[in-house]
Amino acid sequence: MAERVFVVSDKDNDLDIIKKTLGSRGFGIYASSVLCDSDNIISNKGIEVILADYDFAGEKVAGWMNMLQEKKSRSCLILYGEKSSPANIAELLQKGAYGFIPRELLADRVYDTLMDGLENRKAFVEILSMMDEMKNINEKLEMEKRALRKRNQELDFINRFSYEVSYDLDWNRILQRMIDAGFLEIIDSKAVSILYRLDSRWNFACCMPGGQSNGKTAERLKIEAKQAADKFFSIFSKGASRAEPVFFSDRLILPLSPEGELRGVLVIIPKNRKSDINDNYEILSTISNILSMSLDNAEKYHKVKKMTVRDGLTGIYNHMGFKEFMESEFLKARRYKKPLSLIMIDVDRFKIINDSLGHLAGDYVLRELVNCLKRNLRETDIMTRYGGDEFAIILPETDKQMAEMLMKRALSASGNYSFEWKSEKIKVDISFGIASIGELGDEDGTEELIARADSRMYSKKRSQDMFFITDKESFQVSAVL
Repeated sequence: MAERVFVVSDKDNDLDIIKKTLGSRGFGIYASSVLCDSDNIISNKGIEVILADYDFAGEKVAGWMNMLQEKKSRSCLILYGEKSSPANIAELLQKGAYGFIPRELLADRVYDTLMDGLENRKAFVEILSMMDEMKNINEKLEMEKRALRKRNQELDFINRFSYEVSYDLDWNRILQRMIDAGFLEIIDSKAVSILYRLDSRWNFACCMPGGQSNGKTAERLKIEAKQAADKFFSIFSKGASRAEPVFFSDRLILPLSPEGELRGVLVIIPKNRKSDINDNYEILSTISNILSMSLDNAEKYHKVKKMTVRDGLTGIYNHMGFKEFMESEFLKARRYKKPLSLIMIDVDRFKIINDSLGHLAGDYVLRELVNCLKRNLRETDIMTRYGGDEFAIILPETDKQMAEMLMKRALSASGNYSFEWKSEKIKVDISFGIASIGELGDEDGTEELIARADSRMYSKKRSQDMFFITDKESFQVSAVL
């Protein structure tokens, strides 16, 4: 295909010379004597050579040069005209023109100058192509570097996340541990919340990076998480895959489904909706799997722990359970400056029951006594078997006066209960002592609270009458208050 030469001139004689010199050699000659039309034609990247009369175009030339540079045009610009000073010609060449031909030498030099310009253009085009190729290579390398950095960041996060979460059996701080592991560096989020079932209870936690999660905001996020979970449960209730993250509105939902059972959801509100599942599918699925495994481990641990802290005879918490609840409730009461009371109970002369009627009768008395007391306690009250025939009741947010009223009510109601073993009615005496955290000094701990309640119980216990078996239904209690 012949190279196209666009001539900008208002002199017919110049155009005749150019057509005669170049047209006969196979070049396609196009011409314009209207400068405004020239702008549009020059902007066309299909022109190989622009041959312009500098005397006619004047200041337009500088604009054409800028246009060609901005468009990264591969056109060759050659100027001709009356003789100019060397400094003027040098300035034109520096601005982007390939060459300058004096008008009187146009017929002699236009062909050679144009051929040199085309050769120069060819080398220039090759250089531009190499530059474009290098640019593409560099951009590709940069993309690969960014992808590698992102991948390394994700792997580093997964290692930390797995270490922090996989075998974390205490899910009370699971969301905070996720954040500490770098979750927000991987998934840029406006809000993150988690709703999960553990030990037959639903639990919720939320985090708003860079903002304050007040009570109203937390409650709103909890409602939204519950709604998202309901939709998720509904959609996947008929055997659909439960392991894949999905979008509901602007919420990204990650299922927590250990062993194929849906037990919760992680709800993410991403800052950028475009960073959707496809961009982060692998990392999101990994997060979901790690959380699911951790939740399953925590559930199994809670089941085993429940068995270890429960008394096999009465079903209430054993001594280990008492210690754990006592420590946690004591710390909570200190931190939030709330009241806390403890009741220590002992069955008087319980050994005589075992010796007289057998250990099965003694077991029966302990079970029935626990049932009598529990039925008249509040849901928040924690009854435990301290050891043998001794029991402890932890009363959160309860002062000593309220504890006395609760214990008297419970014992009064239990007094109507008939303890009867194989037609033998049993008279049961118990002693109890009450202590409150308000009686303690600032440096005192759980041991001092237990010691006070225990001391009051044993002080009264020493004055109790002996246990005896009688046909008359009876239930006697005494207390040190």
